[in-house]
Amino acid sequence: MAQLVDAKGDVKGRAVLTESPGGVDIAISVRGLPPGRHGFHIHEKGLCAPGPDASTGETVAFGAAGGHFDPGHSRNHGQPGQPLHLAHAGELPNIEVGADGNGSLRYLNPNVSLSREPSSVFGRSLVVHDQPDDYVTDPAGGSGPRLLCGVISADRPSSSISGRATIEGTAVYPEGIAVDTRTETAYVGSTRDGSIWRLPSGADKAELLQAGGAAGRQAAFGMKVDPAGRLWVAGGPQGNVAVLDVATGMTVANLQAPKGSHTFLNDLVIAPDNRVYVTDSFRPMLYRARLALDGGTSLEPWLDLSGTSIRYQPNQINLNGIVASPDGRWLMAIQLVTGQLWRIGLADGMVTEVAVQGGDLRRGDGLALRAGNELYVVRNQDNEVARLDLNSDWSSARVTRRWNEPEFNFPTTAAVGRSGLMVVNAQLDKMKQPPPLLPFDVVTLDVAP
Repeated sequence: MAQLVDAKGDVKGRAVLTESPGGVDIAISVRGLPPGRHGFHIHEKGLCAPGPDASTGETVAFGAAGGHFDPGHSRNHGQPGQPLHLAHAGELPNIEVGADGNGSLRYLNPNVSLSREPSSVFGRSLVVHDQPDDYVTDPAGGSGPRLLCGVISADRPSSSISGRATIEGTAVYPEGIAVDTRTETAYVGSTRDGSIWRLPSGADKAELLQAGGAAGRQAAFGMKVDPAGRLWVAGGPQGNVAVLDVATGMTVANLQAPKGSHTFLNDLVIAPDNRVYVTDSFRPMLYRARLALDGGTSLEPWLDLSGTSIRYQPNQINLNGIVASPDGRWLMAIQLVTGQLWRIGLADGMVTEVAVQGGDLRRGDGLALRAGNELYVVRNQDNEVARLDLNSDWSSARVTRRWNEPEFNFPTTAAVGRSGLMVVNAQLDKMKQPPPLLPFDVVTLDVAP
């Protein structure tokens, strides 16, 4: 559904969208509008806020919703129902409003869906305009100012999503997230250029902390905040870990793994032994560094995994998310390509596969630990977060719940906050086949029993 509001935020209508084999059935009703016909469209971005007009650049009501949804890249305004290569998929019939200010419309749009990419309109917006659409004039049929706007979201009062925060930018592709437990401020990083955003507790919009490219950082993946208020950021294919002071946004260290081909530092964890442990998804090695930053500018190769039970698969993402037990006895990491969980002894480096009951964990990306024995696995391509209950020695685990929320959009990582589990919608599947659904966002999952 989409709840339609005017520029003042007053509710002026509602639309219900239902998927069928023939497309998406859209039933809309509006009230309090001027009599006559009003243009009605699906817009590309899921944000009902002021923004620039595409033709003039001036800030207008609901300009942040962007242009018409056009998955066929037609770049042409046309008739509702025309083939995707001829017209925007977001074209809809005009709404007829009577003398009493009320109007309604029902239309089956054959060019869109609620679940199949790239035609999915879930998370995008519906916009009602002041004037009728002539279905000829680019880019919006001469339909004039935007009167009403609503984001298409799940019509489920029992949804487990309790919050959402957005990140500005057309190519952010966020991946990692970390929460500073002292302040409940979250930090999110971009895979595309390494920019870091700050998300204060309760905020609905992220603010830039450090632009990409600082201290040679071109990408940001796994992230953690240490007790001294420093943000540790895995650099992916750069083979480095950058350390930022979150108070100033300045880089205080840049640690490099030993040079070599085909490396990908993906995630990291701060363990109770005051060291940071880092996974490499391409090379079978775990690295570490001291929190005191007294080990120079290099990461220490700590554990060679090639002689363990873990079998790295070539040209695949292997070890990824990693957590540490509060008592300092173990690390636990997930192998994305196989879905296996591995327990790693901090004292002896012994590697043991965790016996998992309850189904598939393949494409498990990020891990988050809550209360010492609640493990959350973020399964990116499956749009899922799975909860596992660990036994006392972390040798076995049982899947006790799975969330497949419509608000998930190729989620990669998660971090535990006071309000719930903050989940990053990375949309990495759109990097090779854009456009992504804008704005990028972080959603909060209510994981309370």
